[in-house]
Amino acid sequence: MTRKRDKTRQRLLEAAETLIAEESLAQLKIDRITERAGVSRRTFFLHFPSKDHLLAAIMGHLRPGYVDRYRALADSRGPDASLEARLVCLFEAITASALDPEWRGSFFIRIASELGHLRGHPVHAVVAAANRDMEAWLADELRTAGHADADGIARQLLVLINGLMMVQLITRSPAYGEDAIRLVRTLLARS
Repeated sequence: MTRKRDKTRQRLLEAAETLIAEESLAQLKIDRITERAGVSRRTFFLHFPSKDHLLAAIMGHLRPGYVDRYRALADSRGPDASLEARLVCLFEAITASALDPEWRGSFFIRIASELGHLRGHPVHAVVAAANRDMEAWLADELRTAGHADADGIARQLLVLINGLMMVQLITRSPAYGEDAIRLVRTLLARS
């Protein structure tokens, strides 16, 4: 019975994730989720007490891959590349993604921005944890490269990444990515 329950829960998560990716969080309705997942409304509530709890579960499910995607972008420069080259590669990839008309930005940032005004929403804790994961990865990379203020620079880089994602989603202009890359180089040169 647990296996069937897990599969149903997974179908609900995947249906909601697909709907959010195709449209927006504002248009996400329980009836649309259940229809896409092929289950009843009652079944939805057997798995999640509310749509908000479903959203937090989606984010929790996606959280482990959040940093992995950014790490893969940085690692695509090659194993012997400097930290600066790896970070520049990451920012270049974000900028290039924004030029794709189908690009919808970071799932985490989109949901956080749509729900930012709702204090205590269950999604906030998961997005904050994903950002802490990213910050920890960046700080480890900076420490390994010998930067003295690894934690401070990691926070600044996180702000740049998240800010670039938002601005790119709105403007689609590569100029912001180019400016962010200059800031990355300046931050790394100072420490």
